[in-house]
Amino acid sequence: MIYDARYHAFKILKNFYKKNHRLKYVRDQYYKNNNLSQNELNRSLVLTNEVVRWSRRLDYWINSHLNKPIKKLNPSLHLVLKLGYYEAVMDTEVPNHAVVNSWVELAKSIISNKFGGLVNALLRKAIKIDSKKRNINLTHGEWFSFPDWMIERWVDQFEEEDTLTLCDYFNSPPYIDVRLNTSQFELELILNMIEKLGVNWEKSPESNKFIRVKSGVGKLLKSELFKVGMINFQDRASGAVVELLDPQKGETILDVCAAPGTKTNYIFERMNGDGHLFASDISSRRLLKGRTRATDLKLPIKWLQKDASVDEFPLADRILIDAPCTGTGVIARRPDIRWRRKVSDFDNMNIIQTNILNNMSK
Repeated sequence: MIYDARYHAFKILKNFYKKNHRLKYVRDQYYKNNNLSQNELNRSLVLTNEVVRWSRRLDYWINSHLNKPIKKLNPSLHLVLKLGYYEAVMDTEVPNHAVVNSWVELAKSIISNKFGGLVNALLRKAIKIDSKKRNINLTHGEWFSFPDWMIERWVDQFEEEDTLTLCDYFNSPPYIDVRLNTSQFELELILNMIEKLGVNWEKSPESNKFIRVKSGVGKLLKSELFKVGMINFQDRASGAVVELLDPQKGETILDVCAAPGTKTNYIFERMNGDGHLFASDISSRRLLKGRTRATDLKLPIKWLQKDASVDEFPLADRILIDAPCTGTGVIARRPDIRWRRKVSDFDNMNIIQTNILNNMSK
């Protein structure tokens, strides 16, 4: 058996659907326990994200070629077909013959020889699909690959035209933003080192402290730039929150619900290391990530495990509350959120957020 990116994507998604954890967590655990090449990492990341993102539309196409309900398919076969249909219909970079042959062989290896013929026949139908042509009978949820209740909720809030624009945005590849630590390092030095790595990037339109990376994220993650804190991966909107907080030298600042600490580290940077910064989170696993990164960068941030809705905190000059939320605003970056959220989550989050605000304002 060839253990390539397709195989790894299959194993990651099988774990994802079985365990019902966050896709990123499942994928990170798999990468930690398996030695993948950079190309395998990059490709399996794309495959897992995009198959989850387009899951509902992929199922529509698969179902249109079956002579029995899709729910009766062997689960592993169903997953192979989703991956195969994504490459055959939506990924124009991969030659059709490579898609068909690879998934036929993988189906025979990881499931059963008897499925080879079926996968071959279905994928040969799949390569004839026009990915841009929408069946007039499809609902917005089926076509844009979202739960119907989520589409209906957005239509109520934003009306139909803006909802479809929002769906397009959430289904587009997200920017990867990188923050440049210009407080401690020269901007020119950082950019020269990024150039030498062969990273494809462009300036952020809003800030000279941020760049947008088009390709080469893996190179940056493994680079000395990231290890020593010359760069940090941070969404531009996340950075803007810290800039609005406007931390000053000598202040005492609380960052609650802070893990994994991306905003926390930026707060410390803008304080120029002068003051007291307390970061807390209710999750021990996420808190460990924040504490580890701060330790690696030798940042004297005091990390505490606390429940912001009930626990006591020191008096502070400024408080940043990154309260738990449904995460629907970052669906482009975390495509699994659309399938893991329920209508009741919104009311539950409102209660949690209110409790945190009430407690932290005492």
